[in-house]
Amino acid sequence: MLRPGVSKTSSGDLNGAFLKLPITTTTAAAAAGSSHGSKGSMKSKHSRSKGKAAAGDFANVAAARILQLALAVAAGMLLQNFIFGLTAAEPKSAVVSSTLSKASFTSTANIQSDAFPDPFQRVLDRAYLHAHHCHSIDSSMAVSADAHVPVDKLSSSSSSSPSPLYNNHTAHLPPFGIISALEKYKAEVSGTTTASASSSDAFKSYPYQCQLPPEYECDETKFTVIFMAYNPDRLDKMYNQALKFVKDPEFAPYVQEVLIVWNGARDVEETNLGQALVDATKQYPIRISYPLKAGFPNDLMNRYHPRLQVQTKAIMYYDDDGPFYSSKATLAGFELWKRNANAQIGAMARKLDLGDRQREERQSILNGPGDRFFVSHCNRRRESAANLGEPFIGDELWYNYHEFANFGANMVLPSGSFLHSNYLCFLWHPAFEEIRKYVRAHPVNPDDGTVSTIVAQLSGRAPKVYSRRINVDKGGRRLMSVGDDADVYEEEYYDENYHEHDEQQQQPTLQRMDSAIIDGNHRNLMEGIDWDHAHPHQSDQKNKWGRLRSDAANSLTRYFGSINSGSIGWCYGTPYEKDEYCKPEMAKVGMLPWMNPDHTPKQSCP
Repeated sequence: MLRPGVSKTSSGDLNGAFLKLPITTTTAAAAAGSSHGSKGSMKSKHSRSKGKAAAGDFANVAAARILQLALAVAAGMLLQNFIFGLTAAEPKSAVVSSTLSKASFTSTANIQSDAFPDPFQRVLDRAYLHAHHCHSIDSSMAVSADAHVPVDKLSSSSSSSPSPLYNNHTAHLPPFGIISALEKYKAEVSGTTTASASSSDAFKSYPYQCQLPPEYECDETKFTVIFMAYNPDRLDKMYNQALKFVKDPEFAPYVQEVLIVWNGARDVEETNLGQALVDATKQYPIRISYPLKAGFPNDLMNRYHPRLQVQTKAIMYYDDDGPFYSSKATLAGFELWKRNANAQIGAMARKLDLGDRQREERQSILNGPGDRFFVSHCNRRRESAANLGEPFIGDELWYNYHEFANFGANMVLPSGSFLHSNYLCFLWHPAFEEIRKYVRAHPVNPDDGTVSTIVAQLSGRAPKVYSRRINVDKGGRRLMSVGDDADVYEEEYYDENYHEHDEQQQQPTLQRMDSAIIDGNHRNLMEGIDWDHAHPHQSDQKNKWGRLRSDAANSLTRYFGSINSGSIGWCYGTPYEKDEYCKPEMAKVGMLPWMNPDHTPKQSCP
């Protein structure tokens, strides 16, 4: 069971605007009858009658929402903060010129269920808002009767001219599918309808109470480190780092526990090093969790399950092969998390490049950096049901693997990332089962993009980014402890001739970050691809992997109907910010605005 929840963030008190695109009885019935890929598919006559009742319930909800909109328009109560998730602590650089801002009003006839959590309501409201906006752009971009097709029905098809973003063998999520998923959950918990037996049981049996974290956790002093591992033959790097976290005086004061999620079918004790790792759990605060033995599927999302019973509010994630950061970088990331506890914090951040229409929309919303806004993602299904190789047209995102971004990043890779433990309850909530099924079905098993997307939608903000290397004074050099693996632990130094993007000597394991999946959801290096340097012979590999990552990014964003506006870099508001880039890319001691010149944390928090 999760630790008792903490108070809601200040941005969590925003009222919801209930907006819906024009809806027909057919549309409502489609939304109600969707099973979201679950096995309980309403086969009996009794079940079908329940589906008809559910359709009527959803139609009533839609009518109520239209009435709410009319009342809100009459009252003229504009609520920009709801659209973008702004709080008073952030620069409000919004330009109110889009349909999004014009259509956002405070609800005066709020139909809610006390059992339906507020965070889900805000995600639902945002989806309705952006569906309305997409419909205003193109009336065909609506939640229509064919909008939802279960993930397992979209696994394969032939196409004479496949899109560069969609692979014929990938799974897909439907546009604004979150609306149907959350309306079904809301109707179930409010008692207004009955979903399929399997989904109903899942909602009722979920044993965790979800609550958003606060924005600040200034009093926290420790965090939990979670590794995911699966192969007893490749434990050397993780084993050394796990012991370093609990024994090294530079790490141990901050680390409450090291938790290893063993996601492999082989026993960890099969090798001598694996047995040594098990033995270490008897002497140090190291624990091993076995989700497969507990009946869970082989799923990369297992490291985010609330059954792990994390005892701290902060969690730091690592893959078993790193890269692992120095104590200076780790402390900087932890201190940034304290000041932004409701955001995902990362050091390896990726941009999802927007299409032309989305860039124009973002520019109309923002006239500078801002990480608490959302840009619509408008798609519709092609009319030809046979052409499932490229089933959607509209906005397209491109996964940018050419840089680790400080500004404008929409997601972070797991290694070195921080996350509040309260989010674990949400990430495994039955309302998101369709997304987790999608992660297991897609070729790249995009757990990283899924976590970033869900956390951003719940928190109303983009990830925060910290510098994964903290350089010391010019000419100085501090080697890591004797015995450290040079392939894992990075040296900290500063050289005025150092090129920002040439990290071959300093961070040789960067290439592991965009990894392939082999043997059923196990991460492994994508055929030795070096993602940070130009190697002509690897261009085809990069392009193929990039297309699959773009496919996953589009599917996840399409499902929610919007994407966060992108991160604000570690250098924001300092002299090192140059045209939304950090110069230098990696911080020196004394540069981080939340740390003192000697790299101790500032007393001010937030």
